Amino acid sequence: MTKIEHQLHEDVVAGKPQMDLDRTMMVFSIGSAPHFTRRAVSMAVLSWRAMKIKPSTAVVMHFGGFDEDPRELWEIPEVRLFVQRFCAKTGAHKHPALDPASRAWLLACDVEPGLRVNVNMITVEESLDQSMDFFRSRLKEVP
Repeated sequence: MTKIEHQLHEDVVAGKPQMDLDRTMMVFSIGSAPHFTRRAVSMAVLSWRAMKIKPSTAVVMHFGGFDEDPRELWEIPEVRLFVQRFCAKTGAHKHPALDPASRAWLLACDVEPGLRVNVNMITVEESLDQSMDFFRSRLKEVP
């Protein structure tokens, strides 16, 4: 049976025991609307830094609160700024455990100064195939 666990940024930062991330697909919620404060960025940064990501962990990035918004996340100024601040302090967009779709939308938020990013939309099926290939490759890295 699949087990679904969750932890809040506050719990991770407070040092509460973390779940085992071995052979895990983790969804990391960077933030959510309407919480765009510096404190919210700081909590996300501290939580990211505290995570014990293993070679077999795959990470999918999430930003909540915009399901009904027709724009892509990188087209929303508040999200772009939040993500830029988060990535400037964590380098999360460069982490090897980050799945390709997550890396793409973080880069589309202009997190890498001087890097010009063009977004080419793909189908949901193509995105899922790429993610599944990535997850399988992360599991193969387990000794």
